[in-house]
Amino acid sequence: TAYRAALTVYTQDDHPVEWGGTQNNLAVALEIQGSRTDGAAGTDLLTQSVTAYRAALTVYTRDDHPVEWAMTQNNLANALETQGTRTDGAAGTDLLNQSVTAYRAALTVRTQDDHPVQWAETQENLARVELGFAKHPATADPRPHLDAALAHVDAALTVFDPDHMSYDHGTATRLRDEILTAIDALS
Repeated sequence: TAYRAALTVYTQDDHPVEWGGTQNNLAVALEIQGSRTDGAAGTDLLTQSVTAYRAALTVYTRDDHPVEWAMTQNNLANALETQGTRTDGAAGTDLLNQSVTAYRAALTVRTQDDHPVQWAETQENLARVELGFAKHPATADPRPHLDAALAHVDAALTVFDPDHMSYDHGTATRLRDEILTAIDALS
C-alpha cells in the first residue's frame, strides 16, 4: 500500500528514476508476499511482482542504469523462479526458462571482475533455478540441470569465502550438498 501510494507522487513522467526504484521495491514486497502465500492468491501476487519488475526495467535500462538494471533482472528472475517451481507443466518450465534468461542477463553486468559478490549471488541463484528445473515434474531428464546447478554453485563458492562470507558460504555449501544428494539419488 505504501509503495503504491508513493507511485502517485513518483510518476514515471515526472520522477522516472524514483518511479523505477519504487516499482522495484513494490515488486520485492509482492514477491515476498507471494512466496509466503499458497494457491491462487500467491500466484496472483507473484504475477503482480513480475509486472512491477518489468515496469522498473522500462526506466532501469542496461545503457542508462546498468547496476540497477542487473539488480532488477536478478530480482525478476527470483520471482519467475518461484512462479515456475509452483506452476505445473510447460507453463512452469517456460517460467523457469524466463528466470534463467533474466539471471544470464544480470550476469552481463554482474561480472566476476567488476562485481564479484553480486556475480556469485547470481551464480547461486542460477544453481537454485537449475535445481528447480531438475525437480520440476515436467523435466524428463534432471541430470543436465543438476550438473548445471553444481557448476553454478561451485562458481559461487569461489567467491563465498568461509572466513569472510561465512553466511553466504554456508548457504551455498548446503545448496551444493542438496544438489549432490539429488545426483546420487539418480545412480
